[in-house]
Amino acid sequence: MHKLDQDILAWIADHNDSVILKAQIAGADVIRRDYMRTGYFIYFDVAADAEPVEKSMRPVSPDIASAELVHGAGTTLFLRNGKMHYLEIFARGGFFPEALTAYQLTGPA
Repeated sequence: MHKLDQDILAWIADHNDSVILKAQIAGADVIRRDYMRTGYFIYFDVAADAEPVEKSMRPVSPDIASAELVHGAGTTLFLRNGKMHYLEIFARGGFFPEALTAYQLTGPA
């Protein structure tokens, strides 16, 4: 798993109260990482017997601040049937570098 992905998932685990989500994050494996020039889609495999989070759960995800991004970036962790499905990382207007080297994760605006 790439450092940016790890940092985002650690931020999500630290800023959400769900013990179930934290367990899913700790046990998730990346099965695909697609670069789209404006960001990434990172797909996860979560154990079939992992407990699903409650249906109303909407994980809080960080924004990304970096001099390498014109208007910063956002992130969203998507769930399917109560389990981690994919993480979207997206530039806000413009290009997202294939290898972001310097960044800070912040609370969403």
